[in-house]
Amino acid sequence: MWVYDTQRDATTRLTFGEGTYRYPTWSPDGHAIALSSLGAGMLFIRADGSSQPQALTQSKAVQYPWSFAPDGKQLAFFELTPQGNRQISTIPVEDQGGQLKAGTPEPFLKSSSNDQAPSFSPDGRWLAYQSNESGTNEVYVRSFPPPAAGQGGRWLISNSGGTTPRWSRSGHDLLYQAGDQILTVAYTVKGDAFVAEKPTVWIPKLGAPAAGTLLQWDLAPDGKRVPVVMPAGSAEALTQEHQVVFLQNFFDELRRRVPLGK
Repeated sequence: MWVYDTQRDATTRLTFGEGTYRYPTWSPDGHAIALSSLGAGMLFIRADGSSQPQALTQSKAVQYPWSFAPDGKQLAFFELTPQGNRQISTIPVEDQGGQLKAGTPEPFLKSSSNDQAPSFSPDGRWLAYQSNESGTNEVYVRSFPPPAAGQGGRWLISNSGGTTPRWSRSGHDLLYQAGDQILTVAYTVKGDAFVAEKPTVWIPKLGAPAAGTLLQWDLAPDGKRVPVVMPAGSAEALTQEHQVVFLQNFFDELRRRVPLGK
């Protein structure tokens, strides 16, 4: 795993030796990164490269960190259950002298469907996620934390499929992917109700993920740029920023421009 500094145009390597690390998730203060490690739960590492990966949770299940709450005190993640589906949980997190310490995970949503990619809203009141409970992946929003009496309100955001929701930092828009497009949904909050408007296309062609994977993309803090991890074999990834120009009758053109004897 590496960190790329856009200002210095330089990379810093964070992990060494054997290990498979995936799904890096920045803490809100930018000092730490939570990551997934196959067969070892979740880990964290200092973003400045001053430490090796350290255990955040202890689990034989594959766990995927996805989103910190704005105050950094909760981490939303999803994991593979023994039944073969994906379940969303949250875990309290505390920074103790530069070391992240995690509490006891709490299931956010119990279901037999695949629920994943949970994302905290900028105010920490809502959690957006994708679920295939209807038979198709769609994006939903639920309140956080859920009421003690039940799961609380649930709002369907996408209208024809959706994955990997992301919130704008302005607190007025929720974005998600549908196929190779990015759609945006304006929303308002009325009391305890989440009121979403009709989705509109923001980016018409982003590129589709490889089969069986989640395309990793994010929204820059200014809300104007989207970094994307593309499959290496995709047409988009192979596009070259060069042009080849063929000039016919080259020697005739050369004689015209540079006559003999000059």
